[in-house]
Amino acid sequence: MRQFAQSGVNGLVIEKMSSELGCSKSSFYWYFKNRNEFITRLIERWVELSTQQVILSSSEPEKAEDQMTKMLIQMFSGTRKGDFLFYLRKLSEEVPVFHIMLETIEQTRMSYATALFRKVGMDPEVAEQKSLILYHYYLGWYERFKKDQVEDEELYRHIRMLRVQLLGI
Repeated sequence: MRQFAQSGVNGLVIEKMSSELGCSKSSFYWYFKNRNEFITRLIERWVELSTQQVILSSSEPEKAEDQMTKMLIQMFSGTRKGDFLFYLRKLSEEVPVFHIMLETIEQTRMSYATALFRKVGMDPEVAEQKSLILYHYYLGWYERFKKDQVEDEELYRHIRMLRVQLLGI
């Protein structure tokens, strides 16, 4: 994932990765039919870490407002992780199967946020609009801080602002 986040598909050179892992190129192809299968599995793992675990973890608190806060903290505390999303978006423009994967990832994320907004009592249309606004704000945040460390004080200032603007609390 680190290689993809730093260089996109150009960083996923089978010979180089095999050498770094201490295995042969043929061993790589024992596990993966081709590079696209490897990339698909890589993206699936990234989804598990960056989307599914956030959803699962933020579902733990009882109150919807606390679930929303936990989701926001997890969304916005993940900085300095490179540019995985940028490279996935770029790849999705070139390879249709990855475009479908990206659309599914983003829809899953926004649907979860919409469900949380609905849990706090928002009208379905308003909840959907706010989840779209939140996701686009997240994309800007991700782009802005992909290589910088965000101090806790700054992070929590943004979380408080989002809670006020999106939840009115």
